[in-house]
Amino acid sequence: MRPTSSVSQACNSTSETCLRLRFGRGLASRLCTSAAASRRARRPSIISARVRELASAAPCKRAAASRLARRPSIASARESLGGSVVSASLDDASLRARLPSRACVRENEVESRRVVRSNIANERSLRFLRVSGERRNDGVASMAIFARETVFGRVQKRCKNGLAFRLVRPAQASGWSRSANDATTAFVTPHTRRDRCDRAGSRISGGGSIQPATALIGPHWCSLCSGDVCKRDIRSACGPVRSVALNSHESKPYVFSGCRRHFESGAAMDLQDDLTVFGLSIALLAVAYAIGRVVGPKVTKCETDEQRRKQRAWILTLISSVVCSAHGVFFLGRVIKHGFGHEFSRGETVADRRVALFFLAYCIADLATGALDYIDEIDYQSGWAHHSFYGIGLCVLLYRKHTHFFMAGLIEELPTVLLAWARLAHAKELHWPFALLYFIVRILYHVVATFEVLEHSLFAFGLGLVIFRQHLWWLGAWWRRSSASAHAAGPQETRFKKTNAQLNLHTKLLICAAMVITQSATMLHVTIEGYGRRDWVHETMTVVGLTCAWIYFSYEAVLIFADTYTRGFIALAIKEQKVIYNISWEDPRVEREELKLSSDDVVLTISSAGCNVLDYLLEKPKHITAVDLNEAQLAVLDLKLACVAAKMPQHDFFALWGRSDPRVFTEHYRPSLRARLRRDASRRYWDSNLDELFRDNWMFCGTSGLMAFLFMLIARPLGISSALQRNLRFEDLKKGYLARLIDFGAWVVGQPLVWTYAAPLGGIPPEQLALVDRRPRVFSERIREILATRMWSRDNYFYHGYCTGQFDAFPKCPRYMSAEHYPKLLAMSDAELKERVTLFHGSWGDAEPPTSSGFTFVSLLDSMDWMPPTLLATLVKDMLSRCDRAKCRVFWRSYAPGPMLQQKATDLFTVHSPALAQLPHREVQSYDRVGWYLSQWTATIPQDADLDALCPAGSSKTYENSLMDDALVCLAMARQALRKDKDVAAFYRNQAGRYDGFRESLLPDRDTFLKYTVPWSRVPTLLKKQPTYALVCVGCGTARDVEFVADHLKSLPRSARVALCDLSPELLAQAKLRVDKLGLADRVDLIQCDITAGPAALAKLGLRSKDSAVVACSYCLTMIPAWKAAVDAMLDLLVDDGALCLIDFTQRFDRASTLVERVYKAWFGLDGVYFNRDQVDYVAARTAPEYYAEARSRVPYTPWYPTRYLFAGRKEA
Repeated sequence: MRPTSSVSQACNSTSETCLRLRFGRGLASRLCTSAAASRRARRPSIISARVRELASAAPCKRAAASRLARRPSIASARESLGGSVVSASLDDASLRARLPSRACVRENEVESRRVVRSNIANERSLRFLRVSGERRNDGVASMAIFARETVFGRVQKRCKNGLAFRLVRPAQASGWSRSANDATTAFVTPHTRRDRCDRAGSRISGGGSIQPATALIGPHWCSLCSGDVCKRDIRSACGPVRSVALNSHESKPYVFSGCRRHFESGAAMDLQDDLTVFGLSIALLAVAYAIGRVVGPKVTKCETDEQRRKQRAWILTLISSVVCSAHGVFFLGRVIKHGFGHEFSRGETVADRRVALFFLAYCIADLATGALDYIDEIDYQSGWAHHSFYGIGLCVLLYRKHTHFFMAGLIEELPTVLLAWARLAHAKELHWPFALLYFIVRILYHVVATFEVLEHSLFAFGLGLVIFRQHLWWLGAWWRRSSASAHAAGPQETRFKKTNAQLNLHTKLLICAAMVITQSATMLHVTIEGYGRRDWVHETMTVVGLTCAWIYFSYEAVLIFADTYTRGFIALAIKEQKVIYNISWEDPRVEREELKLSSDDVVLTISSAGCNVLDYLLEKPKHITAVDLNEAQLAVLDLKLACVAAKMPQHDFFALWGRSDPRVFTEHYRPSLRARLRRDASRRYWDSNLDELFRDNWMFCGTSGLMAFLFMLIARPLGISSALQRNLRFEDLKKGYLARLIDFGAWVVGQPLVWTYAAPLGGIPPEQLALVDRRPRVFSERIREILATRMWSRDNYFYHGYCTGQFDAFPKCPRYMSAEHYPKLLAMSDAELKERVTLFHGSWGDAEPPTSSGFTFVSLLDSMDWMPPTLLATLVKDMLSRCDRAKCRVFWRSYAPGPMLQQKATDLFTVHSPALAQLPHREVQSYDRVGWYLSQWTATIPQDADLDALCPAGSSKTYENSLMDDALVCLAMARQALRKDKDVAAFYRNQAGRYDGFRESLLPDRDTFLKYTVPWSRVPTLLKKQPTYALVCVGCGTARDVEFVADHLKSLPRSARVALCDLSPELLAQAKLRVDKLGLADRVDLIQCDITAGPAALAKLGLRSKDSAVVACSYCLTMIPAWKAAVDAMLDLLVDDGALCLIDFTQRFDRASTLVERVYKAWFGLDGVYFNRDQVDYVAARTAPEYYAEARSRVPYTPWYPTRYLFAGRKEA
């Protein structure tokens, strides 16, 4: 192997040479190969021989060789180390003698080879550079230099067993526009192969020459990197240094700087200048805010104080975003002209630093002004956390003199300009131009800029990734809000407005998919490109990090797409009048047989695809009211009723709805069906669609039809479709490959990740899936059971239709389509059909019965699964008020598992809604052919139930703390954690005034607990037993819980009192102030007590045995050491059939022993809050559980998501 030649430099007698040497493996074999260096030595050297001997020995001896080589007396030995180049401080004469002149190089045909940049437009980094030459006079054999563009004094590529050093501009040369070859890192190693240089030279285009420096630079830091990071820097005390300027166009002065982590480039600003700019920025922002505060309300009219406060919150943001965007546009122009590499390599300028200081001043000014003038408008994530993060990041960039990296992100403030202006003008909705601009600059541009900066600064790269994650989160939040803006709390609570500009679902999904693919492809491109042109990636695990970053951010983008579909498909389908369900996926046989539907019943049900309505109609009930919010679903039922009214033959009816024959529709629609449609909306729907839905196969129509189509694509190749048509059972396939495939498919589909994203295709909203999210085992087992058993039953037309794409003869079709039962429908006249069936567009809570007696048969399918507690309670109250209490039976299905699926009593599977739990209910055990619903329920209406109490009235006021208040509460919690003896009274003594604001978010769902979990509808019945107290609150705190139901407490009988109990007198003092303010002083008793003191002690305070209708304990049981005694005392206070209601933290029921739950338990235990799953089990064992639910939420200012539960149990006599 031929070694590379070294650059030979002689030391002047008046100059001290700075050396740093490290010998690598195989160096000894190369020490004697430099003939030119040996000739310069003029004589054999004993010391050189000793150096060579040590170099080939162990590492410790090589170190000795290094020390030996640094001795001044062995200059000839130093030059004999072929290929190891060192940095030297030479005087001008010596350097000029050693370096070839331009004329000499040209005359002696100096060979110069360069590697062309990988991308000239963006001025990519040089691979390496080889310059070799020969001179007759000084005997220089050759020189090999491997160059790579770097910045900030950090050597990005280190050559093993070789030396690396930097050629940088001096600090004095500020404002100079660098050329392509400036600021290089040179690598010379004895291990560099000659053939590698030759291959590199073959790719070089153009020529070049070695140009000597034209100016002398004063003493400078000098150091060399040999293999690893330098441990020491050597300050040269010698004379000026000259270096080779690798530029064929112009000569620029450089110095050898080495492996310094930081260096100054560009004009310098001292601390005084920084403070001046910062102060002026603060003053400018203050003046601008003062002007905007006065002018803003006059330009855009503000009618309320809240509008004025919200407007003031965006004044500084608008000013900052305009200034930053202007500089960002200028920076983008330079990037387009020169490329990111040029801009990131140039070092910071005065302008860069001043803009960074201005933005830092904005962050501080916005927080300070907001704390004084609009504290309610500054939230934690986009206010305190955002500004603090940017403030800290800017301080680091200012310290490192890297503010030109910050300039790359200023263009991303353009969407903020639109946002701030819209908020100043009180615009409630941001339209799609904002989203497009946001995606271009804050997603695509940010990805490219972030990966471009990776080559220059790992810190800036990491900062960019964190910011990119926040940008994705904001995009997803805005995307969800844009879908939800058409409805406040669900489609049944508010009506969609035609004036609300919303894209249709298909367009929205197409846009979202394009954005996801573009973002993922862009990120993948810059990742691969970065891997290919950054050699240092090969020497680290950074390539793994880059790949993981791409996977993570692509996954986050896909989640936005999935969320758009799962959350928006029902709402947008309703608004666009699109069919969601092509068949009703609820087995009508269950409620028909369980509730014993008769001809005397007045039925209220949901239309869906009309299958259940027509099935009920075969029993000839007195009346059926079919309700639906979706006009398209009502149009489907309307057309089916028109077919019956037109006396369409059974074979045509079956061909149309069971086989999707478009010819039947064309033949009958215009002549006979259209005139018989009851609703104008139905005519408009079918006039616009005609036979299109049937040409595409009605079984694959609608949102759920997409799932049917995918199901069919899998079923047909596997032979499932033909097996179902041949009436085979799963047992008949057990010996074949199909059974094994079905078993494997059942296992795959049963995985939570799969059904989480597949279920929405069947029209299942995320709220329903959330009911089984914490019980994945139950749902996975049910899916396997469906695929292996239920779908193979001979009368299961649900799966038969979806697997084969059509219905077959009964029982492979709905009952009303069959030849046996369809004639019963034909026997009804048109007038009778209209009398028996009413179509109602709206909510089932708004539907009016045809008679004054009310509904007697209510089938709500699964519609209540996705409703929030407030909406559900309101609709149930309205619906029950229109029912016949003596005869009415209510039936519903739910994805929440019931007690029948419990493996042990502590699983606590109950009805999914606290409002429904207040009704006398039971689980139905009938076999459901669909199987998707894990529980089916029926309930009745008590004669003495207070239906208005299902929605108790109270205050909706919320409390918020300032950041300082929260900090003081956190300090009190920290002190409590450091105490060995947990003093609860002392803990709350100093934070009584700040108690509510901090715990509003720390202790969630207290409003749901007091309003709906507490069975207020049963309280009138319990009060007949004449207890003293209607409600006893244990651990009442500041009486915040009572505020949620204050108005309802006033409606109770005068004799029913409320007891508020707490251990802390300071909190009870705050509670008294609140009670007086609410006007409940004449009804409330404030009792300071320890609930574990015993019955005798409590009786002295007025808390006697069996003297309360309801006992509620809110986030208190986990803070009582003797919690069993506390539970027993609370049960002792209740009358028979009284309700014990709890809300508190606990460990997740199926993961109590996991590491995460243990961390939560230990962390909360520091503040005297002790998570214990045994508490839930003990309470459930002592009562008859009626409602139990678990959920989780984030603890403020922490990454923790602990589990909380709501429980309502009945004390058994």
